[in-house]
Amino acid sequence: MTKVSKKNVVNEDFISRLHLQDPHNLKAVSGGDINLAYSLYSGNQHLFLKVQPDHPASFFDSEVASLTALGEVVSVPRVMAQGEVQGSAYLLLTWVESGRGYQDDLGATVAKLHRQTAEQFGFELNNLVDFVPKDNSWQDNWGEFFIKQRLEPLMKQAQQAKFWLTQRGDHFDNLKEQIRQDAHVQTVKPSLLHGDLWAGNFMFDQFGHAVLIDPNAFYGDREYDLGISRVFAGFNEDFYESYQENFPLDDGWQERMKWYEFYYILMHFVRFGDIYAPRLNNLLVSF
Repeated sequence: MTKVSKKNVVNEDFISRLHLQDPHNLKAVSGGDINLAYSLYSGNQHLFLKVQPDHPASFFDSEVASLTALGEVVSVPRVMAQGEVQGSAYLLLTWVESGRGYQDDLGATVAKLHRQTAEQFGFELNNLVDFVPKDNSWQDNWGEFFIKQRLEPLMKQAQQAKFWLTQRGDHFDNLKEQIRQDAHVQTVKPSLLHGDLWAGNFMFDQFGHAVLIDPNAFYGDREYDLGISRVFAGFNEDFYESYQENFPLDDGWQERMKWYEFYYILMHFVRFGDIYAPRLNNLLVSF
C-alpha cells in the first residue's frame, strides 16, 4: 500500500512554480484526509489546490481520469492543471462555491451518471495509491470483478493486519457464493460509478446544482454506489425516491445492498479498527 504524507511543502516558491497569473489569497482548507488542500486565486479565478508531498504527478492520475469521465455526464470540479513541483504532486481544480440544494436533484444526478454504460466492468486506470488499492482491470462478469478485485484484496489486508477472526470465514464464503449465484449479477450492465459515494463527496453549488467530488470511478453494478451511500448519514429519502423514479432498481436490490455496505464497512474496519466490528458482524451473520 502506498504511504501518503501530510508534511507541509506549500510556500511562496511552490506557488510560483505553478505558473499562475497573479496567484494570491492562499488559504489552507479541508480537502480529504490524505492531501494538503488550499483555496487560492489566479487573477480573478478561484481555484482549489490539492498537494501530496513526496509523490510524482501520477499520484493524481486516477482522480483526473475519474473527474474527466464523470464530467462528461454530470457536474464535477474542472481539472485546470496537474503536475509536480519539487518532488510533490499537485492538482488544480476549479473552486465550487457551496450553496443549498435538494436531494431529489441529487438522486436524479446519480441516476443520470449510472445511465452511462460500458461493455465491461472496470476502468481505464488502476488506483494503486488508494488506501485500499483498486485493480480496475476489465472483466466480463460483475460477480468475479467484485469478488476478485474488491472483496478479496480487502480481506487480505484485514488478515495481514490481524483484524480478521477465523470464525468469520464461513460467512465470507457464503457471501461470495451468494454473489456468484445471484441472477441480477449475471445480467447487470456496467454503469459508470462515482465509486466512493458517501455524504462527504457531494455538494450543491451556489445555484443549487448537485456536484459530485472526489470520485474513484469505475464501471460496475450501480447498486454499489447506492449501497455505499447508506453506510453513513447524509442521503435522505428524497434522494432514494428520486433515484428510483429516474432509474428503477431491479427486484431484490434491498438484499444486494448489504454486499456493498459490507465492503465499505470492511474497508473502514481495516483502516480504523474495532469501532466498526459490530456493524460488520451484524452484516456477516446475515449471509
